[in-house]
Amino acid sequence: MKILYYYHETCGLGDFYMLFPVFEALRKKHKDDEITLLSSDTIKDIATNKNWFDNFISTSKAEYPMNRFDKVYNWDIQKLGITIFYPHKKHFWEIVETNLDITLNRQSFSEIFRLDLTSEEKEEVDSLISSTDKHIVLHTGHSHKFPYGKTPDYEWWNNLVVELSDYKFLQVGTKKEDHQSRILPDYNIASSNIHDLRDKLNLRQVAYLIERTDTFVAVDSIVAHLSLHSAKSGVVLWGSSNSNTHGHAHNINLEAIRHCGKPPCIDLGGFIVEDSTNQECCLLPENAKPDCWPLLADVVHEINTLIE
Repeated sequence: MKILYYYHETCGLGDFYMLFPVFEALRKKHKDDEITLLSSDTIKDIATNKNWFDNFISTSKAEYPMNRFDKVYNWDIQKLGITIFYPHKKHFWEIVETNLDITLNRQSFSEIFRLDLTSEEKEEVDSLISSTDKHIVLHTGHSHKFPYGKTPDYEWWNNLVVELSDYKFLQVGTKKEDHQSRILPDYNIASSNIHDLRDKLNLRQVAYLIERTDTFVAVDSIVAHLSLHSAKSGVVLWGSSNSNTHGHAHNINLEAIRHCGKPPCIDLGGFIVEDSTNQECCLLPENAKPDCWPLLADVVHEINTLIE
């Protein structure tokens, strides 16, 4: 049987990485079948040297050969209603297990989530680490990136970096802007203790950077999920999305205060509702009430605890 895994370009990088145990389980289920991954080159690169896919087709091609396959898995997690139709006490992996009638091998998660790098890629990361500094990986996102309400505003992040002036921050993420894929540049935090690495490392290198540094602070994003590569503990801020569904126990998960608790303050996904619905989220900068995000003092305390 010929099987196609379709991962649309607008789908999240973090969701793809979270699907690794699912790909492992399905590879065993379809051990004699030919599996093709249809995705972007960035998605393909995350899974370098994994044996779950026999072939790759780039979504940059003009035509998608859907009719050539006997079975198609559409990995559009938001369209499948992962965050809307399931209780927040149920984790992402439990939901997918139920939907696909598979069992994930949690004892092998450390191996499954481990990413492969070349020696040159490791050397590039290692060169960024000094023996005299304490290093924190930073991923801010942007308040107006969809889905909305996932990150504090610029001032909050800037104050955090200034407050932790004794540490060296290594900022990862992107400077790119692509409205079709709903990509916005991460905040450009201008501070002398920040080394801007946005768009300079691939995602496998970011995972290794987290492993090599003291800790990280990030929003719910691919960067927070990449901590699974080494199980390195960091501080993850949760706004409109929910740590019970997508969080990891090895991290310190700090929740924002959802003042209204209405659907606009839940990560609904743009394929289910109009984007304008999410623009009403009370965690957006223009709508947020005072101190809805974790207090800086609490975040600083947690970071110091992890490093010391």
